[in-house]
Amino acid sequence: MSSTKKCKKDLEAEVEDERGHWGSRVEFLLSCVGFSVGLGNVWRFPFLAYENGGGAFLIPYVILLVLVGKPMYFMEAALGQFGQVGPLQVWTEMLPCGVGIGVSMVIISVIVAIYYNVIMAYCLVYLFNSFRTVLPWTVCDPEWADEKCFVRSENISLEERKERQTSEEQYWERRVIDITKSGLGEPGDLGEIKIELAFFLLVSWLVVLLCLVKGVKSSGKVVYFTATFPYLVLVILLVLGLTLPGAGDGLYYLFVPKWEKLASFTVWRRAAGQVFFSLGISWGGIIMFGSYNKFTARVHIDAHIVSLIDFLTSLLASIVIFSTLGHSAQLLGVPVETVAKGGQGLAFVAYPEALSHLPAPHFWSVIFFLMLFLLGLDSEFALFETAMVAIFDTFPILRKQKMAVTSTMCLVCYLLGLPCVTQSGQYVLDLMDTYGASISVMVIAVAEMVAIMWGYGANNFCKDLQSMLGFYPGLYFKVCWVIISPLLLIIILVAAVVDWTKPSYGSTPYPDWAHGVGWALTAISVLQIPIWFLVSLISHYTGLYNWFPSSPLSCNQSWLDRRDQADIMVANISILERRASCKLKTVSKVSILGNNDWTRNSTDSMNKNMTTSTTTSSIPSYMGTMQPEPPDYWNECSEPI
Repeated sequence: MSSTKKCKKDLEAEVEDERGHWGSRVEFLLSCVGFSVGLGNVWRFPFLAYENGGGAFLIPYVILLVLVGKPMYFMEAALGQFGQVGPLQVWTEMLPCGVGIGVSMVIISVIVAIYYNVIMAYCLVYLFNSFRTVLPWTVCDPEWADEKCFVRSENISLEERKERQTSEEQYWERRVIDITKSGLGEPGDLGEIKIELAFFLLVSWLVVLLCLVKGVKSSGKVVYFTATFPYLVLVILLVLGLTLPGAGDGLYYLFVPKWEKLASFTVWRRAAGQVFFSLGISWGGIIMFGSYNKFTARVHIDAHIVSLIDFLTSLLASIVIFSTLGHSAQLLGVPVETVAKGGQGLAFVAYPEALSHLPAPHFWSVIFFLMLFLLGLDSEFALFETAMVAIFDTFPILRKQKMAVTSTMCLVCYLLGLPCVTQSGQYVLDLMDTYGASISVMVIAVAEMVAIMWGYGANNFCKDLQSMLGFYPGLYFKVCWVIISPLLLIIILVAAVVDWTKPSYGSTPYPDWAHGVGWALTAISVLQIPIWFLVSLISHYTGLYNWFPSSPLSCNQSWLDRRDQADIMVANISILERRASCKLKTVSKVSILGNNDWTRNSTDSMNKNMTTSTTTSSIPSYMGTMQPEPPDYWNECSEPI
């Protein structure tokens, strides 16, 4: 290997060690697929489709996916790749007055990461109990069941069924979560902590820690298994489900259109919510994943691939779920709607019951809940890593203590998640999901689109993409970014506010203090946007703390430098590759973006001919500038250029 290539490889390793980097394009794709394809594809999409018109629900979903989902996904992935930093730090350079949007993304990711791991703990409970001799949810065990419990296969009248609960329902409510039927009581009275759930929650966080201990370098390898194994399971279950008697009844229940539903604005609002929930838009994870890409990666192609895979996976999971439920309904002689349940009830009540009627139920139960855990694990990686990358980008010195910082964050999130594993934990989890995530993400999405396309400017953003990808975005993306997506989001947000009703857990209402806590969760994330907007203006124009020395209403010079340096990057690297026998000082002609310590150690004569970027990020590529009059030592190489 030539000396130049050795130097080039060493320099790349030095920069990449600072922040982390995808080992290959496949790792980026699998990580994005793992983040977007999560638990919501298994239980949320199928029932939203059924409850909102069956096949008719797909029409607004596809329209919003094309006009909002795909353009925003590409925008966020490209934004992270151009900035080479996470969702918090990228705003400090592109549009400092919008840094509150990045703060909101980080906060909402932490909130969701806390309760998302609780759902993964539920998966572990069912997974490990699937190894028992008798599947515990198929019998009415006196240890947790009461006189209302019955096994579905028992020959009892329909009137009796209405007043009683199946063994699967009681196992979920009385054994796993042990929910307080009366709802939330006084503030702070959440009941006792469920030790089994607390243990499996700890196990889940330990798995996350082990997979993320080295950041993207470790998680990028893990996704080769965690992102592909669920598809193997889904395909096997698809083949099995479609061959079962009664499968057609389940698919009819799911896909037969109710065209009158298209006139309901609620259907469109829920379709928009599913697009955001499924793709992971405005959560910060897509920007974070893009920041680990090579600067010139073909992210526009990857964005199309991921959004398409996410939609097809939702359809695949829907067919798998309802074909199996249709078989279960026919076997028991009951309508499909009495077997099917929405929300978590699908994953932890209806589907365990359906699996128990298959050949080798223990095997399929283990496979199914392992699949659920892995689906959740990929999404948890993105949510948690979004918070971690914000910490490491803001305080680069902590990257050397990545193990300690990551472990501390996992411990803090575990402790914050303990209220979700109490007897009233389901109510806490539901409040966190409704107030802390669902409402906030729509507000963040509107602010994000307005800030980037109307504040920073769509033309400026397109120029950034042109310098990075080599082409100027077409009319489709520009129209969606500037007009269609922002207006649709604003209309949906306003409609959601007008149509707002106090949420409840089924038929159980929440006390007023619980709604107050919920609105506080919303405020924690959403209010960051106006607060930091005012802070940036006050700090800049008054000189207070000097947090924003440059204008907060325009991008920093370091951001513009990327656009200029990207144009000459390829030419400079090709020169380095051709000068195989060049001396080490030739490499000093290349400035490493963000590695100012290396620059300062260069000799004075070399410094005169170097351009050092002042950006706070680290782009893992070689980016240099050729001077009009190169010094004599460029001629010391044995080969002519």
